[in-house]
Amino acid sequence: MVQDPRQKLQVLASKKALQVLIALLFISMGIIGFTSSGSFGGQLSRELSGMLGADNEILLYVLSTVELVSGLFLGVQLFFPVFPKNVVKGAHLAIWILWLALIVILDILTIDFGRFDGAEWFTWIEQIVLHLIVLAGIMQIQD
Repeated sequence: MVQDPRQKLQVLASKKALQVLIALLFISMGIIGFTSSGSFGGQLSRELSGMLGADNEILLYVLSTVELVSGLFLGVQLFFPVFPKNVVKGAHLAIWILWLALIVILDILTIDFGRFDGAEWFTWIEQIVLHLIVLAGIMQIQD
């Protein structure tokens, strides 16, 4: 029997594959946050410190830690399902809220739309669409 090549590719579209990819994204974001201020966590901490008057470096470390722990949780939870369902649901909800906060702060609140020219609109659209794709993936992996 000849197997349909699309069936082989369906593994990449599975919920587990999506969870692995999102876990790797959060782990890499957390590690980059500890090593560079150019990460999403760095951008978010700069904006939050400007809004709240808090210390940028402390916020960067807190956000990087949250991202790293979120990624590790998603990975561990997938391969070692030892966590109670209510803990998993709560953690997934927290990860969803974290990503939604990132979108609202970085893509909406801190953008000066009045200063955009033609090309900047497309850059902003690309950024928000990528963030929304990750949000949709996070929502898909929730139980």
